Order: sequence, then C-alpha cells, then structure tokens
Amino acid sequence: MSDEAQGRSAGLLHRGSGFLAATTRQTSQRGSERDMNGLTTNRRQALKLMGVLAAPMIIRPRASWAQGKVLNITTYDKFVPQEFIDKFQSDTGIEVRIRLTDDQGKQYNLLTAEGSNPSTDIVTVTGHRLTQFINSNLLAAVDTGRLKNWGNLAPSYKDAPQLTIDGKVWGVPLLAGFEALARNTEYTKASDSWSILFDPEYKSYTSYIISDFLSITMRYLGKDGDYVTYEGKREEAQQATNEARDFLIKHKDMVRKYYDAGSEMQQMFVNEDIYLAQTWSGPTSKLIMDGHPIELSIPKEGTYGFLYSFNVVNNAPNADSAYLFLDAILASPEIGAAMTRQSGFTSTFNGVDKVLNDRERAASTLPEEQIQRIQFFSSVNRDMKNELIDRAVAEIKAA
Repeated sequence: MSDEAQGRSAGLLHRGSGFLAATTRQTSQRGSERDMNGLTTNRRQALKLMGVLAAPMIIRPRASWAQGKVLNITTYDKFVPQEFIDKFQSDTGIEVRIRLTDDQGKQYNLLTAEGSNPSTDIVTVTGHRLTQFINSNLLAAVDTGRLKNWGNLAPSYKDAPQLTIDGKVWGVPLLAGFEALARNTEYTKASDSWSILFDPEYKSYTSYIISDFLSITMRYLGKDGDYVTYEGKREEAQQATNEARDFLIKHKDMVRKYYDAGSEMQQMFVNEDIYLAQTWSGPTSKLIMDGHPIELSIPKEGTYGFLYSFNVVNNAPNADSAYLFLDAILASPEIGAAMTRQSGFTSTFNGVDKVLNDRERAASTLPEEQIQRIQFFSSVNRDMKNELIDRAVAEIKAA
C-alpha cells in the first residue's frame, strides 16, 4: 500500500465489550493509504445494511455556497453511510458534500494550498500524519465539550494518546485497522506465524504490498519495522532494511503478484489466484462478511495498526455544522456498526459488537492474545523510514 490506508499512531488495540478498542504503546510506521475498502456487498445487501454510498462531489469555491447551510467533508470511500447523511440533512437542514480522497498527501497539499481560506470543514487524518497537519496549522483542536456524545466512544479510543498533544484533543476517532495475515481456510493449513507466506507449499499463491510487508518482514526477522529505535542510527537502520530486502528478494518466487489496492487483493482471493496474503483488516473483513472462506489473524511475531479520525479544519467556514455532524455520528452504536459493515474497519464506538451479527463480529474481532500483538504506527523517524523503504521497494521490484 501507499502512504495511506495504514495510518500510524501510538497505542494498542484492546477489546471493549468484546470488540476492538485500544490500549497504549508507542511505535512508528511507513504507512500506506490506498483504497482498502475492496469489494462491496451486492446491491440488495448494501441497501439493506446502510444505504447507498455518498457519491463523490466536487466542492465549489467558497463564495458560491457561503449563503447556505452546508458542510464539506473530505474522507475515504465507504466511511460515512449515505443513510446517516440523509437523516442528518433532514434533521438539520445542512447539506453534506463529500469529497472522496485516497491519499493523505493529497489532503495535506490541498489544505496547504488553500491556506486560511479552506474549502473543507472536516478531513479524515490517520495517526501517523496528525503532527504534520497540526504543525502546519491546518487543524483546529477539538472542543470535546461541544460533543455531548463523546462518551459513546470506547474508553481506550476516547483517551487515545495518539490524538492528544499538549493536552489538546485533535480528532474524533471513528475507525481502526491493522495489518494481518489473511488465508483461504479451504486451501491452507492454520498458522501462527508470518513464515507461512514463505512456505514452498504455497508457491505462487501469496501476495502482499511490498512497502508494508517489508516492515512486517523486519519485525519477523527481529528488527524494528517501525524505525523508532533507529532514530539517529542510520547505519543500523540501513542494515536492518537491507536484511529484510534481501530476504524478500530471496523468496520472490513465492509471490503471485505484488498488489497495491485492497480491491486487487480481494479479487485475487475471490478468483482463487491466491490463498495467502498480508492485508489490511478493512478489505479482508469485507470478504469475511460476504461469506468467503477467509480467516484474519495476527501472527505471533506481531504487526502494526492505525487509527482514522475525523478532524475539524482550522478556519473551517462551517465549524458549527462540523460539530453538529460529529456529535450526530457519535450518537449510537448502530451508526458505528454501519460504518464497520461498509468499510470493513473496526468501529471505535461502545456497544457496536452487540449490533453486529455473528459473521460481522467474526470479521471484526480477534482473540485477546492476538490483539496484544498489534502496535500502532508512529510518526517518529518517519522521514528516514520512508526514504529507506522506498529505496528497498524499488530494489525488490528490480531484482
């Protein structure tokens, strides 16, 4: 994946009411934020569960809508259920305009270019990029006192340290995810290790995103795939990166295809082109919810996770509407469940596990011992990490 669908942060997933929540731990990661939503359910099921997804819209220049009650949101595909948007518009008279994004860098560049006259009120930022947005004065701290439903968040997410900087809260956490091992249970044996991706028995039936799996491979080899401990130790970081690079080159013949987007991975599983993959939880959960024989697990060597938050833009032209929207989306676990069904990622709301059915819960929960293996990405030493991983990825592809 690219610099997107991951999202980095500090913290840990923990179980809240049988669902995933977050404990604390610090780390780092090179993230990737591609489209991780993947295959959708059929039209009948989608309509039944949460309504039709909001279609992307081009937000007009500020002057053209300044007279009306509007709210402009930049977010990812399938993050906000259309049924919720329709009800919010009906209840408040505020028109919601969605601009879809697939990359944190694009969001950042747009806000930077617009300066003190932004065209967006709410953006969706991943934890690893939060400090970049804050240091560039692009976000406003969240006044949680204006959100009467703030208490509906699971405690570990509500107090997530990755969203609290200098005593201020900088985002409303809505969805969480992690890198995992996905396997077709009909064609593979159970495994508690990433080593299964290098098992000759499954030659040409594996797939992964090189940039993401390089960090996982470093962890598998006993190195720091998040590069936090390598700050100021470039030579040590380069050596660890090279070791993982050489390992992946050695086992390159195991790979059916390197993929970039979650939809590619999903289609390969559906077509039975692959049986094993390093994946992000969102698109894999969607496969499970749709009834495919896929299992999601966190191997004993561990993995990395991320947190998506909705953030109020600094100088947002419709800040009051933004707070009304954020409070409304936090109103009930049913909304959180709809977001999970639609995106595949884990909801941060209390009580969502009681709303989901058995299959949905199976796609969205993990045993406690596996949850403890998830480490959130951090922004620490990110520039070095990105540079070294980008070079290693190019070398793996060229080998």
